Amino acid sequence: MTKAELIDAMAEYPDDALVVIEVHDTMLAEDLYDFTLDAISWTQFNTLHTSEEMHELRLTAINHHETIN
Repeated sequence: MTKAELIDAMAEYPDDALVVIEVHDTMLAEDLYDFTLDAISWTQFNTLHTSEEMHELRLTAINHHETIN
């Protein structure tokens, strides 16, 4: 994924959206990895009957050393 592709993929989300690195139970060596971007959005209901749209942008490394069976 290029920088432009990443920025384009995140463009619809607010600037204060959390960006997290998601790590699966896998071993990654020192190397360069492609990754996926998953956007999670939900409504958080607060006290006093207010709500807030929440967003989390998850980057997940694609382990290129695993074999797919």
